[in-house]
Amino acid sequence: MNEYQVVEAMGGLKELGDGSIDLIVTDPPYDTLEKWRNMGTTTRLTQSTKSSNRWFPTVPPSYFEAFFKECYRVLKKDTNLFVFCDDDTRYNIDPVVRSAGFHRKKSLIWEKVGQEEELACPRCGMPIEKRLRPGSPGMGYPFRSCHEYIYFAQKGKRRSPEDKNVRDVLKATNPKNKNLWPTEKPVELIQVLIKQSSDPGDLVLDPFAGSGSTLVAAWELGRSFLGFDIQQDAKDYFGNRVLERVLPLSDTEKEGGEGGIFDLFAD
Repeated sequence: MNEYQVVEAMGGLKELGDGSIDLIVTDPPYDTLEKWRNMGTTTRLTQSTKSSNRWFPTVPPSYFEAFFKECYRVLKKDTNLFVFCDDDTRYNIDPVVRSAGFHRKKSLIWEKVGQEEELACPRCGMPIEKRLRPGSPGMGYPFRSCHEYIYFAQKGKRRSPEDKNVRDVLKATNPKNKNLWPTEKPVELIQVLIKQSSDPGDLVLDPFAGSGSTLVAAWELGRSFLGFDIQQDAKDYFGNRVLERVLPLSDTEKEGGEGGIFDLFAD
């Protein structure tokens, strides 16, 4: 199954059978984002003369109680759940996720870094070393955010990952472009989560698919995927990404995902 459906997250989840999903990776539109709008610390939360970015409706904390119960129901036994979130949301969802039946493993940290740069000797100009530039600052004052949390929970006991050397601080460049989807996540970062928690051919779900980063990451790793989002604009954006990034992959370059490119736009 390789689908991106224009449907509200809970509506989509309720259509799925018990134990039908191998992994959930998602980035909910939590309402603590609104506090930055109210504080005036960002222009990315609304359409304005200072920002060309679209934004999206958020969900209240009360939404998550039923949401995570549905996530638990549709996941198979011994599988994982990853939720991108800020510090406030991490604390808010913890009791709700655990009451749904999940076992909280820990919070991973996504350290947002910049592009690689080469340092030169100020005297002779010869290269000295290469390093990553500091990441672009995020929202909030007086200390600008340069990291994000990934809430990590399990249903049952997932087997040990093949790569036991992956650290809990993951470095990845935060995509920056005025034409990007708001809060778009790096595909390479999500691929680390998918590799550690699934096998080729498994079905990866993102109930808040947005730009489709989780879906692209799953496809490139040979997993099947399913994504929901309430906005047609999000699906259209994903369609353009498919043409640029996913479509060039041949079947021999993937690792066993089901379906074909023409399944990507199924409703």
